[in-house]
Amino acid sequence: MRLPDFWTGLGFAALGIAIAVYAQGFHVPAGAASPRLLPTIIGSFMALFGGLVALRGWREAGNVALPGWLSSPRQVTLVVFLPVAVIAYGLLAPRLGSSLVTMVILTLHGILYGLRPLYAIVLGVCAGIAVTFLFIHVLGIPLPAGWIEELLS
Repeated sequence: MRLPDFWTGLGFAALGIAIAVYAQGFHVPAGAASPRLLPTIIGSFMALFGGLVALRGWREAGNVALPGWLSSPRQVTLVVFLPVAVIAYGLLAPRLGSSLVTMVILTLHGILYGLRPLYAIVLGVCAGIAVTFLFIHVLGIPLPAGWIEELLS
């Protein structure tokens, strides 16, 4: 076992508890099987077995050596960038438009990966427009509109 097993088990246990608690708010029709039963059972088992994995991971955590990439600030930045980019997209795209936010995120990502800034900008602009066009016109999935989407419409 490794220390990540502790965190994974803890996450599953927390998710299981949340599912079981949330299921208690389900409406129970008279004379019918309760829709609470299955999610409560699944959530309870997730919490139980997640807790066991977390406990086992905690007991064996002393044998853990941190991975080498944690000593590299660039590698840590690349790992942290993805969830930050997803959150930024969710917060900024409705206001600024999905193309603009996608362009900025892809440009920053290219720079973090070591592309020259000019190449990163070209990649970000081209890919941002292509992805927006693909989602809106090919797949028919509406994205938050901004000034660039208005030009593509």
